[in-house]
Amino acid sequence: MTTMATNIEGKMMVSEEEKRWVVVGIALNKVAPVLRDFIKQGMDTHYTKLDKYCSGLATPCALKTLTYHQVSTDPCFNRMKFENINNNLQLYGMKKRDLHKYNYNINSSVDLAKLFLPDYLTEFSDFNESLDMSAILRLLGFNKPAPIFHSPNPLLSIQSSADVIKNNVRNKWGHFIVTEWSEFFFNYCFFKLKTLVRSLGLTHGVEKMTLDQLSDWKTKGNHLPVCMPGNCIILYQKMLHSCIK
Repeated sequence: MTTMATNIEGKMMVSEEEKRWVVVGIALNKVAPVLRDFIKQGMDTHYTKLDKYCSGLATPCALKTLTYHQVSTDPCFNRMKFENINNNLQLYGMKKRDLHKYNYNINSSVDLAKLFLPDYLTEFSDFNESLDMSAILRLLGFNKPAPIFHSPNPLLSIQSSADVIKNNVRNKWGHFIVTEWSEFFFNYCFFKLKTLVRSLGLTHGVEKMTLDQLSDWKTKGNHLPVCMPGNCIILYQKMLHSCIK
């Protein structure tokens, strides 16, 4: 976390590095709703396709009636983390001998999304603010055994862009080291965020609005005052952490 100096008027002196850190946090928060909407649409489509796939199995079923037999015999479900839904982990644990006791019903696209994440990122209840940036980037970056999301632009990869932002932007934002937040790194963060947005194939209006917002905050970041009331910036830091996580 940052260590900010205080002047004689009780205001906090914010360094250039700290300003850049704050503004990148704002940018992550601004782009998050667009990413959530994109994920919702993609997971709804994926749910429909997978449900249709289940109807064509040797023993036809639906995602809402999926059983241990279908999951254990079809490679399509091999890497899905069924411990993350229906309280399976809490009720039965992870021992192989107990996996047949799981409830394998996938009742919604939200449940489906949880199957692609580590358990500590599955606390969300919908594709809303409860889906934090770490989970968003994990879902966009998922590619084993195959990606969930595909870019319409063959020159851009949603997975690569999401992984870069997760490792080099979001994680560095969450573990602030003042010397890393140079002007070069600040510009790099915005470039990578814009690349991810462009890879999604959003409608022209949504893409333009999002890119314009990012450009606007990148410019504003260079004009924030270096002296702010201490209670304001502390409150803002807490708000950012609660939104981005």
